[in-house]
Amino acid sequence: MFYKSFTSDPKAYGSDIGNYTYATNNGKQGSKQRIHYFSIDSELVYWNFFLDFGPLNLGQLYRFCEKLNSRIKDPRLANRVICFYSNSTFAKRANAIFLISAWQVIYLDRSPEEACALFMNAIDRDKNSAESRQNSPRSVVSRDETFAAIPPFHDASACECTYDLTILDCLRGLAKARKYNFFNFDDFDVKEYEWFEQVEVSV
Repeated sequence: MFYKSFTSDPKAYGSDIGNYTYATNNGKQGSKQRIHYFSIDSELVYWNFFLDFGPLNLGQLYRFCEKLNSRIKDPRLANRVICFYSNSTFAKRANAIFLISAWQVIYLDRSPEEACALFMNAIDRDKNSAESRQNSPRSVVSRDETFAAIPPFHDASACECTYDLTILDCLRGLAKARKYNFFNFDDFDVKEYEWFEQVEVSV
């Protein structure tokens, strides 16, 4: 498994792909291999109400897991490293880290802490940081700020958030829901979920 956060589309002109390193399961730096890249930035989109920017919902997590699992099982990609990447905005990075970590919780039976261990330097763990609450999730960060800490998720309000909800908090909630069988992707009806998840009102 290969975890890497690129500052831009690694296939695009001017990408920093030549500078990549990645961690393998044994914690050592991996060697260069042929890589299959994929992203969900334009496919799985969080539609915010005000300052909220995630996490992506259960239906979107299911869609992501299906995409990743299909690539893992694809014999054409058997000898390639599968690289999931996002762009460098806070919102996209936060949701991408949540998705890949949640996949590990569900399909690799890892604890929330194990699943996001490689990303902890990017997750803002300061529960009392007023600055992290005020970071705009819609802002596009500069190249120099790409690896700054990700602010906690914001509630669906237009005012200052009174609590911090980190990616790790969300993973712990997901792990508990899975433990008590609140959901099971083996028989998950994603179309029904997406139908009832809509906020539009028919008239």
